[in-house]
Amino acid sequence: MKKTARNLVAFVLAAVMVCIIALPAQASNAAVFAPVFDSTYYAEKYADLRAVFGTDEALLFNHFLTCGMAEGRQGSAEFNVFVYQEKYADLRAAFGDDLVSYYMHYITNGKAEGRTATGGASGSSGAAAPTTTTTTSTAGSAHPMFTDAQWAYANEVIALVNQQRAAYGLGPVTATYELSSAAQARAVETVTLFSHTRPNGSSCFSIFPTYGVSYRCAGENIAAGQDTPAEVVNAWMNSPGHRANILNGSFNHMGVGCYNANTIYGIYWTQMFTN
Repeated sequence: MKKTARNLVAFVLAAVMVCIIALPAQASNAAVFAPVFDSTYYAEKYADLRAVFGTDEALLFNHFLTCGMAEGRQGSAEFNVFVYQEKYADLRAAFGDDLVSYYMHYITNGKAEGRTATGGASGSSGAAAPTTTTTTSTAGSAHPMFTDAQWAYANEVIALVNQQRAAYGLGPVTATYELSSAAQARAVETVTLFSHTRPNGSSCFSIFPTYGVSYRCAGENIAAGQDTPAEVVNAWMNSPGHRANILNGSFNHMGVGCYNANTIYGIYWTQMFTN
């Protein structure tokens, strides 16, 4: 993994490419999410998840990271995201309807500040009303896993990547709904564990089946600390491993994720490539 510093804001990069070969698993970082996630509570609260995952802690945690937080599901008795959103006006002003940010704030700052989020939100039963993410979308509509700003940034990264590929005589990569979903989920995951190993200990490419992505070869670039699409693409292009993924003529699809977290790195970026 390569690390550099720019002014007073650090940024980090990492790249990986695989051809149907998973990376070695590392230890899970689930303990970070303990204030907002308990697998037993999660399975008992949501019958749909229990029917699919049973009591498998790793699978339940993976669902919570990749879907549950964005859907507003309650992962522990200690934390109800809708109570947290309703209770604190300063957080509503900062995060709006970006539910994932409320979870991350509680983990990184809120709990230590003495903020609480138990009980039920007014006008609701206190339980989340999750929306199942589908694998189809209406042309021109924003992706439900992205805010409008994130979606605009993701599409700008794609345009900049295709400019680079065209300059080297390569065909463009196109985004798919499924790959965009996987990339955005990975961007959120890298806040917890900045690695090509996922927080549940599996390879980054193990996320593909969750979103219906099929592939023969795949690559991933991740970064954090760049403020704009132009900055992150420039950083990737100036790093041999990342550049190799961007200019790999075998890749014809790319998904981009970007997630603004409350850390010193700010925006976390992910590119996922397939053919």
